[in-house]
Amino acid sequence: MWIAYAVAALSFVTTLTLPYIGEEAIYTIAAMEMKVRGEYFVNTLYGTNHGQPPLLNWLIISLADGFGWQHALVASRLIAACATTATGLVLAWLVTTLTQDARFAAFAALVYLTSDALLYHGWLAYTYPLFAFFAFGAMACLWIATVKKSITLTWVAVTLLSCAALTKGASAYPFYAAVALVLLWQRDLRAFLLRPGVIGPHLVAAGLYVLWHRHLIGSAQQSMDVTAVMEKLRAFDLRHYLNQLWSFPVELALRFVPASLLVAYCALRERAGGAEAQPWAPSFATAAWMALLGVLPYWLWPDTGSRYVLPLYALAAFLLAHVLWRQNLLRVRFVVNCLLAVIAVKYVAALWIFPAYLREHRGDYAAVAADIEALTKGFALYATDVSATGLSVVANIDARRFPQQPLQWPPREWSAGFVLANAENPEVGPIFRKYAVGGKPLYVLCRGEACAVRRTP
Repeated sequence: MWIAYAVAALSFVTTLTLPYIGEEAIYTIAAMEMKVRGEYFVNTLYGTNHGQPPLLNWLIISLADGFGWQHALVASRLIAACATTATGLVLAWLVTTLTQDARFAAFAALVYLTSDALLYHGWLAYTYPLFAFFAFGAMACLWIATVKKSITLTWVAVTLLSCAALTKGASAYPFYAAVALVLLWQRDLRAFLLRPGVIGPHLVAAGLYVLWHRHLIGSAQQSMDVTAVMEKLRAFDLRHYLNQLWSFPVELALRFVPASLLVAYCALRERAGGAEAQPWAPSFATAAWMALLGVLPYWLWPDTGSRYVLPLYALAAFLLAHVLWRQNLLRVRFVVNCLLAVIAVKYVAALWIFPAYLREHRGDYAAVAADIEALTKGFALYATDVSATGLSVVANIDARRFPQQPLQWPPREWSAGFVLANAENPEVGPIFRKYAVGGKPLYVLCRGEACAVRRTP
C-alpha cells in the first residue's frame, strides 16, 4: 500500500506543467507583485489589496527564485502537491498512534490520496491544499498531544494552526476548535487540555494573531474575512440554500468515490446481516464527532462547497477506511484494487484527458499573452479583467516581463495606453483588439496615442 501511495504521489508530477486552470493565477500574480514590490506582508492583485494572507506567496517566491519566474505556476502546484502528500502522511501518523496498526494507517493514507485530492483539488495551485496540511496537521498534533500528554506537540499544534491562518485566514480556527471541543468532552483528557502548559501556547498564538492583524497589516485581512462571510449571508437565496442542504453531503461523498460507494455497500451488507466485521476502534466515534462539528458550519452556512472543508478530508478518509478495514480480507483486497484503479485513471487523465481538454476548450494563454505584449509594446499596459481567463493571460504577461513591474489596475488619470478587460467599456476607450480565449472574450482597450498604433499580431 505504501508503494501504491508513492505511485499516486508521483502522479502529481504529470500535472505540474499543465496550463493555468480556473483562478490559479491569482496566487502567482500576487507572488510576482510581492517580489517586485519588495513588500512581503500585504497581498495585492493588480496593485490593489487582495486581502489574502501571504504564506503561500512566500513559498512560491522561495521556489520561483530558484526555478525561474517563468515557472511560477510549477512552483505553486509543487507546493500544493507536496502539501497534499504530506497530509496523507500526517494521517498515517495519527492513525498509527491511535490504533497501533501500521497496515491500517497505510490503508487510511491510501484512501485519502485516492480521493478528489489526487484527481483535482489536491494539486491545483490554490491555497486549499496547503491550508489543509497546516490545519489538519494542527488538529492531529493536538489530538496526539492530548493522548500522549505532550506539551511539545501542543506547541507544534499551535504553530501549525498559526501557519494555517497565514495561509487562508481565520477559517483555520473553527476546524481546530471542533477537535478541541470533542477532546474536552472526554473526561479523561480534559485535565491535560486545561493545564497552564497547554493553555499558554494557545494564548501566545492568539496574541500573534492580534499582532499580525492590528499592527503589521492594519486589519486589512481581518476585515476581508468578515466581508466575505457576510456577503454570503446578504446574497442569501432560499432555493439555492435548500439545494445546498442535500447536495453538500452528496458532493462530499462523491469526492471519495470509489471508497464512499464501497462503504455504502458494506454498511448495507452489515445491516442486512450478510457480512461479518471486526469491532469498531474507540477512536472512530471521536473522529466522527470531530468531522461532524467541523463540517456543520460549512454545510449550514449559505453559498459554500465541499472544497472549503479540505482540512476534513483526512478525517473523512480515516472514517471511510475504518469501515472498509473491518471487512473480510477478500473484500479489503477488492477495495485496494479499486483504489489502484483510481491511480491509473489519474495518470490517464493527467497525460491525455486534461491536456486535450485544455487545448480544445481553454485556449492558449501563453500565445495570447505573447501577442498582446507585441501589440502593446512601447505603451503602458493595465488590467481590469479578474475572470479566470483574464488572470491566466495576465499571469503569463507578468512572467514574461519579470522582474519589471507587473500589470496594475489603471490609475485615476492616464492619457495613453492599453487595458485588458473582459467587457467593452467606452469610458476607458475603444476596442483595440478582441480575443476569443476558451470561448470567452478578452478585450484590449486603448486610449490616446495608443489607439493610432497599427500592428499585426
